[in-house]
Amino acid sequence: MEHTGLNDLLTCLTFDSKIHIAVVFLRNSGNIKTELSDIFSCHSKPFCAHMKKTPEGYEKCFVCRNEALNQAVSERKPFGRFCINGVYEYCHPVIYENEVVAVIFLGNIIKGKCEGETEAFSGTFIFDVPDEITEKIAYTVDNHIKLLLSEYAKVGTSYSPLVRNIINFIEESLYSDVSVNEIASLFNYNEKYIGKLFKSQTGFTVKEYLNKRRLDNAEKLLRNTKIPITEISSKSGFNNVTYFNRLFKKHFNLSPKDYRKAIKK
Repeated sequence: MEHTGLNDLLTCLTFDSKIHIAVVFLRNSGNIKTELSDIFSCHSKPFCAHMKKTPEGYEKCFVCRNEALNQAVSERKPFGRFCINGVYEYCHPVIYENEVVAVIFLGNIIKGKCEGETEAFSGTFIFDVPDEITEKIAYTVDNHIKLLLSEYAKVGTSYSPLVRNIINFIEESLYSDVSVNEIASLFNYNEKYIGKLFKSQTGFTVKEYLNKRRLDNAEKLLRNTKIPITEISSKSGFNNVTYFNRLFKKHFNLSPKDYRKAIKK
């Protein structure tokens, strides 16, 4: 019997609904049936996207999300909380074979009424979802994840589950100064082991891959916007513009300034 993939299940559960579901896979967990599109692997609703527009806002959201992630992993039980911007979310760790293999986030929920910056986005939120509903949705997703992990354990993907999960985490971490050590700690693996495994499958070290993705983002901003290079550096996760210029030139064979001039010709 063929089981529905996780991405299709989440698509159905959120159809015509403003509730948002995201799943972060940890450790060496996952397979081809649990692979997710970007919309379900990060906080991606309009208000979240707005609050992450600036490097400062992104960093606050990133730290807040990781605090919830670490709490779910360490306490191994579901909990509800308000994020740093006042939006409610329900966090549910998925425990499989006595390990926390993923964390489910149900969010974009307002308890009560919109206040402050949420007011402008009031039409994009779902209001006052009963706790028993968020719990039932989380357990539905939890049970399906466990089914897919059990039934498709031997079905391979282009990358091992661990490398795929790290790549997904990096995509959500592009604008934050996350370190390889922090990634290793979160995924509960030795830093050297993760480094060797990641490079063997991607051809890049974790740091090289992170910088490559950041530079790709910077190139898009140079091509499609007129914002200053110092701001592009910051928006792409580089705290030091000199370091950004050096890496960009090494990657694209032109400085950011010269690259912008070249594409306008």
